[in-house]
Amino acid sequence: MVAPQPSPRDPRILLEARALDIDRPDGAPLLRGVELELREGEIVALLGGSGAGKSTLVTALHDRGALEAAGFSVRAELLGCHAGVGIVPQRGALFDHLDVAGNLALAMRNAYPVREVTAGALQESLHSVDLPREWAGGEAREVGRLSGGEAQRLAVARTLAGGRRILFLDEPSVGLDPLRVEMLADLLRGEILGRKAAALVITHELEFAAGFADRFWFMDRREHGIVELDPLAAIPEAERVEARASLREARRPRALRRAVGAAIGDQMIARLAADQAPSVPESGAGLLARIGAGVGRAARRVGRAALGGLEVGPRVAASAPRALTRPRDFIEVMIPVLKQALWRPAAFFSIVSLLIGFTLLYILHRSIGGGELPIRPERVFSLIGSMHVIALAPPLSGILFAATSANALVAWLGGMSLTRQTSALEALGISKARYLWVPAWLGLVGSYLAMAALFTLGMLVGGVLYIELRVPELDGGWTFAWELLTADILDPPPERAVFRVRALGLCCVYALGIAGDAIAKGARAKRSAEDVTVAMVSSVMVTTLWIVALELGSLVLIYAGD
Repeated sequence: MVAPQPSPRDPRILLEARALDIDRPDGAPLLRGVELELREGEIVALLGGSGAGKSTLVTALHDRGALEAAGFSVRAELLGCHAGVGIVPQRGALFDHLDVAGNLALAMRNAYPVREVTAGALQESLHSVDLPREWAGGEAREVGRLSGGEAQRLAVARTLAGGRRILFLDEPSVGLDPLRVEMLADLLRGEILGRKAAALVITHELEFAAGFADRFWFMDRREHGIVELDPLAAIPEAERVEARASLREARRPRALRRAVGAAIGDQMIARLAADQAPSVPESGAGLLARIGAGVGRAARRVGRAALGGLEVGPRVAASAPRALTRPRDFIEVMIPVLKQALWRPAAFFSIVSLLIGFTLLYILHRSIGGGELPIRPERVFSLIGSMHVIALAPPLSGILFAATSANALVAWLGGMSLTRQTSALEALGISKARYLWVPAWLGLVGSYLAMAALFTLGMLVGGVLYIELRVPELDGGWTFAWELLTADILDPPPERAVFRVRALGLCCVYALGIAGDAIAKGARAKRSAEDVTVAMVSSVMVTTLWIVALELGSLVLIYAGD
């Protein structure tokens, strides 16, 4: 007996779901038995009350794994996208480390198949969404200078330039006046239809939805499902054929927009009035069970905060070969990383290390040479040698680096997550581990090693200045003072050599640890500005605790061996 062959898939269907069920993290049902299709040239508005789960549904359609990682349960007989998905979040989520042309060029370089990045291609992408061709070359146009409508149009152009045929738009008309809402709807609709793409838009702006969408899905919390609303409910039956034909055009008459908006609004209000948030059953868990669950969650948070950076190194190593094959992508992230981690704090590190080197030598000189038995200056500084630098340069440079350079990177990556730039990046088919983590990790590791060397040099120069300015009886000049203070670094006696090895080893460990921790905390999903602040503070605290623990632990090992 020959098994029946499955019927071929309709190539016009770009996205489909069959028997889709979604449960919230607390087990409450969100959707049950949802069936939906999105075809090429089709634009759907996803509507519903606040908290209905619109963003959750969209995430399930294109990134099921992320939703399940957040605690949701997703089950479906079929859930698939048959074309590239592009995300256009609120305000566009433009990459703020790139200019207008850079945003488009990044999408083209990572499109499938890869598109050649030329001035003409960039100009055509800008012109297609009614943006000035001049932004493709000449003077760079920063994305921070764009208006809300310009940012949304550029985000759509970037998504289409990346070869995406399924667009998920989140409140694209927010903050625009009525005229620009109408213009944006016409422009985006014409571009999507012209490219035979498809779009699913989340919006509360009925005026925009009425001019942009063909179909209107309402998320009904009572039914745990999706109800399709009739956009022509207010149109007399005799006029519906003509109205339906006008509905398929790229530009709709204003009278039709108003009629569609009124019909959809009336149906939404009727359903929202009857729509009550589902009641959550009381938990039957006892007090001890709830306490245990709370302790477990707290322990996981502490473990993730303390050890989360350990997972970054292996992922960076796995992604490094792919990152290095795309030098342009690598360089355009490495440059802002080096600006934040190396160039900007370099003067601060120089001044602080110089002052610490001067002050420490003053304290040590006075405490050793200022007793009842006079000791010659040569003997005092021979006893001190480089030990104060070897002992203090690694931990002090590590803590300062974590509080300045690494913290700046946590803020930058956290800001990208908060403004959904990382979501837009992955929606272009660009792995954040490959594009962001590899150059950020390498930049932080290299920057810390350079800063540790600069800090060591600053402490030595500060000590030389102290000897020259405050110990005139010590003959020999700058050269002699430098030889005294670098003896244990350049040519240590056998009993002190272990401390030089310890310092070098700790600097390498700190470089790897600080870089991993900063990327782990910065890259974690952020939903509010407070999340970014918490990540910054947590990174400094965790890094400082690890540095103190490693300093003490390494000394215990050395002296235990003796």
